[in-house]
Amino acid sequence: MVTRAVLFDLFGTLVRFSIRVPVVRVAGTERHTTMPWLEDAFRGELPDADFDGFMQAIGEVTREIIQARPPEHLEVPSRVRFERALTRLGLSPEAAGAHARRLSLVHMRHLASSVELPAGHVELLAALAPRFRLGLVSNFDHADTARGLLDRFGLSPFLDPILISEDFGRRKPHAAIFHEALKRIGVSAAEAVYVGDSAADDIVGATGAGLRVVWVNVEDRPLPQGSPAPTATIRSLPELAEFLAADARR
Repeated sequence: MVTRAVLFDLFGTLVRFSIRVPVVRVAGTERHTTMPWLEDAFRGELPDADFDGFMQAIGEVTREIIQARPPEHLEVPSRVRFERALTRLGLSPEAAGAHARRLSLVHMRHLASSVELPAGHVELLAALAPRFRLGLVSNFDHADTARGLLDRFGLSPFLDPILISEDFGRRKPHAAIFHEALKRIGVSAAEAVYVGDSAADDIVGATGAGLRVVWVNVEDRPLPQGSPAPTATIRSLPELAEFLAADARR
């Protein structure tokens, strides 16, 4: 089957977090977080509230959200996560909602400021765009921030569709978000390749949806036990061009 479309993950694939963003492990899932940097904004919003109590509450809420994901993998927006944590501090639903919106935006601005575009990524998309339909399927709980990053780095013009889990309502590895991308492009799963860095979300999800998968394994990590094998593994995204060229010769 001829490859007609290439779908990309966003974080860890097209763009990456700088080393300034700490990684925490919550409910078995690694997350980049800027929560400790939120203290000044939190105290400005809620000068009489307990920031340590908020940090504990946001951790508990995050664990609960992650544990509740399977099997439907419904996305919970960033502001809702903040709202649930603030409600646990005793705020009324109305007050929690108002503060949550503002604090979530501060959090996202910090997060976005710590994202970088590796060399060669725009050039790769520009080289592939005349030959393939390119799209994005990304997990992220604040779609405006993800779209802002795509615009900032000049990636948006190459990608259609752009599917982000907050907008779609479901996250990878649920097959529905992959199937929606294929539907919008008008290709079958056999005609598409998915490119991502996460074994649990990208390899498992795309394979389950019937796509071939190219795993971006920058750190040369072993494949997790029980994971399906990717179609190919690359150490950097520009290596994808070689895989696609070899695929075309088959």
